[in-house]
Amino acid sequence: MPELENAELNVEIDDENNDLKSDRPNSQTQTYNFDTTTIIIGLQILPEAKGSRQVLITAGIKGEPPIVVNATLSEITQSTIIAQALEQLKQALPQIAQAAAKRAITSKTFNTIKAKIPLPELPAPTTTNQSSQLSLFT
Repeated sequence: MPELENAELNVEIDDENNDLKSDRPNSQTQTYNFDTTTIIIGLQILPEAKGSRQVLITAGIKGEPPIVVNATLSEITQSTIIAQALEQLKQALPQIAQAAAKRAITSKTFNTIKAKIPLPELPAPTTTNQSSQLSLFT
């Protein structure tokens, strides 16, 4: 893409809509347009400390550093969708733990069986007095 190395990009910010305006085709402009780009949201619920659980909320777009905000578990569970998802996870955790234990046992058994398979004995190398191919050329 040598033609892009010397190309100039004129970018303006539309203060009213917080959108980028560019003289380049829409692909790059759409990446930074809130309404047209994919937004990645992450929730990280930390273990309980001092009576409450802290939550790290990240929001961003691919390839760029996210915005990080702190909240508490009680604050984010005010959303019924998040509260339902967390409740479903809470109910499913025993089954998830059982499935993980079965996978661990199966993996351990497979590795044990794999390790117990004896290697076949290879025949001892035989020495011959025949000249090798390399000696024909010397």
